[in-house]
Amino acid sequence: MLSKKVKDINIRKKVYNTELNKNLNKFLFISVLCNKNFNLKLKKKITFFLINSLNKRYSKTKIVRRCWLTNRARVTNRKLGISRIKLRELLKAGVIPGYTKATW
Repeated sequence: MLSKKVKDINIRKKVYNTELNKNLNKFLFISVLCNKNFNLKLKKKITFFLINSLNKRYSKTKIVRRCWLTNRARVTNRKLGISRIKLRELLKAGVIPGYTKATW
């Protein structure tokens, strides 16, 4: 269970770094294309380098939402970040205000 959490943390770090690199490359790409001092061949070489420098292995879709109390990957509440089992226990204990049991 701990190895999954460590793996998820590493993936989050790599996704964060790729997002930073992507934004930096986008800025450089726009500044190179707008610059009139570069000739067409140099612009092509720079854009080719910027496009290939992106790490495409890590994307936002690889991130798994996990409960921060139990590290459970299934059925986590987006708003609170807690799994449904822990959420139910906390609701029974009255720790989370404003929630009531639904009755039909």
